[in-house]
Amino acid sequence: MRRFIDPDILFYLFLILVGIGGFSLVVVWPRTEGFYAFIACAALGGLGVTGYIYYAKRFRQHLACPSGSDCNAVVNSRYSKFLGIPLEYLGSLYYFIILVSYAFLFFQPALRTPAFTSALFILTGIAFLFSLYLIFIQAFILRQWCIWCLLSAALSITIFLISLGNISFAVALLGGMFAVLAFTESLGFVLGMGGATAALFLFFKFIRSNFDIDDGEASVLHELSELIWLGLVLTFMSLYAQYAVEHNVLATSPMFLVRMAALFVVAVSGAVLNLLFAPVVSMLPFHTEKLRGNSRPSFLVSLRVGTILTGAISLASWYFAFVLQFLPTTYSLGRLLVAYSIVLIAAIAIGDFVNRKLS
Repeated sequence: MRRFIDPDILFYLFLILVGIGGFSLVVVWPRTEGFYAFIACAALGGLGVTGYIYYAKRFRQHLACPSGSDCNAVVNSRYSKFLGIPLEYLGSLYYFIILVSYAFLFFQPALRTPAFTSALFILTGIAFLFSLYLIFIQAFILRQWCIWCLLSAALSITIFLISLGNISFAVALLGGMFAVLAFTESLGFVLGMGGATAALFLFFKFIRSNFDIDDGEASVLHELSELIWLGLVLTFMSLYAQYAVEHNVLATSPMFLVRMAALFVVAVSGAVLNLLFAPVVSMLPFHTEKLRGNSRPSFLVSLRVGTILTGAISLASWYFAFVLQFLPTTYSLGRLLVAYSIVLIAAIAIGDFVNRKLS
């Protein structure tokens, strides 16, 4: 059981929930306090990431990286230090400063001076640019992805975008870039929803060919998952930026809140797919022959069911979030949530039907 569900992976999922789930605090407090609480949650998640990397390197533990890449090669490369200082040290210091600073801003309004908030904004801007640099290093120089490093980069970028809501000139700048934000959001849906749809078709094509998914086909699905995650990040970043500009309106918009909830489900289900199921997809039994001689057939079948149902939930949430932007804004929050629940139930029912057909 430990081979398939590593405690480190559960910790990774927890950090995602802490970092992204902090957006719910913005909904509760659609004011400055909500932004500060969200940033503090993202910083707490980032501190957990850098702390885990430090622990793994300090005690020579293998970094859990089931996405197929070599996380250890990334965190131990020559780019893992800046000016001779390990990046996990710098990252921990940065996230600690952000966490403590925004916690003080939350509880001590007297500290919300232009000088202090501007200094924090500059610090988050530097971290944002440095995160882009590290993503470039992974993509084009190392050609290896570390899921822990990518999560840290995503949290750093989120902190920067949300901090824009506290700087007047940044809000005005983003307001003038509304067309760019809308394009980024559309591009995110094209990559994310399009990649998820392509992965679905390829998944069933691979199964129909020989009732099996080999390592090469699993690699193709893995590459598509990276495209999906890129689309999800672009979509989230554009929506966060839009919220920073129009939070007074969007905080009470049922359409926006339900779209964010659906995309949050996409993020969680996508993380579960990539971290728990994708690494063993080539081992899953899509044909009765594959079960023969296996000492744990029921467990493998359970993993197959989880893969299909989680994928169905993710894809249905993508399409629901996409369709919502074309619906009238007159629908109430209750109606939209009921509609989303029906969509999810239908997706689960279809996934269960597919699984039964495979059986």
